[in-house]
Amino acid sequence: MELRYLKYFVAVAERQNFTRAAEELHVAQPAISQQIKALEEELGVSLLHRTKRSVTITSAGNAFLSEARKILAHAELSKQVARRAARGETGSLAIGCVSASVYGFLPKLIQSYRKKFPLVRVHLFEMTPEQQLQAFAREKIDVGFTRPLALSDEKNFSQERIYRDRLMLAVPETHPLARAKRVRLDQCASEDFVMFKRSEAPKLVDTMTQLCAKAGFTPQVVSEPPMIHTVLMAVAAGIGVALVPGCVRSIPQPGVTILPVLPISPVIDLVLTRPKGEPSPTVSAWLELVRERLPAIRQQMEKGTAAAAAK
Repeated sequence: MELRYLKYFVAVAERQNFTRAAEELHVAQPAISQQIKALEEELGVSLLHRTKRSVTITSAGNAFLSEARKILAHAELSKQVARRAARGETGSLAIGCVSASVYGFLPKLIQSYRKKFPLVRVHLFEMTPEQQLQAFAREKIDVGFTRPLALSDEKNFSQERIYRDRLMLAVPETHPLARAKRVRLDQCASEDFVMFKRSEAPKLVDTMTQLCAKAGFTPQVVSEPPMIHTVLMAVAAGIGVALVPGCVRSIPQPGVTILPVLPISPVIDLVLTRPKGEPSPTVSAWLELVRERLPAIRQQMEKGTAAAAAK
């Protein structure tokens, strides 16, 4: 049973006239008559009673008319749903993120996205870089804001730089160094360090240890929390000092002072990552918005770090 059979039948039944139905549908009248006849043969019932002067609907036709209208309405709705999905206007978008690195811009970015695509369900997950890789493997997230991937993972993912950051030193606000404008990292050689768990962010932790080596010492690590909030909490509690990305200045950090360090750290990028291949319509729409806002994001997130590095 074809939808056009139903469409022709509904048009004739509502107008009770083949000629007017044919004119409105822009279809030849004989074609409509033939299609409705084929529909009746398929159903095994007469839907219309025809005379030379009139067309009336039979009791079977009247019952079928109600169902045909529902089918046509649902078919039209299905077309609209499919078209909206193809444009990225429906569905879901799951975002993984290292929270401190996106706190300064992601909330407003998601607000803009949801305003443009109100029917898309957005799911946000706080994850370390390693947890994001695992989530991609389980298809739990569609995109991730994370640190650059290891060479072994790059072949499977697309990465786009969002902004550049540098490492800074987090100390308790009561620490003797807290009043300094800038700290030489070798001044911390005898300090206890709180450092991210390497298995959760290997490239970032390697950058931290290499910076300490450049300053002439190996950090004495006494605590390895997986998340930045716990790192800052440990610093505030006096457990140790920590090297942290400069972006942490965009999140609340009671009891902690963030300071520029010498030597200046290598640049550490934040990247937007997704599996290689053709993105879904919702992901494509998200990427388009992110790229549109990139200049403003970089200006906002890199301004403080660049100024600190220049002092």
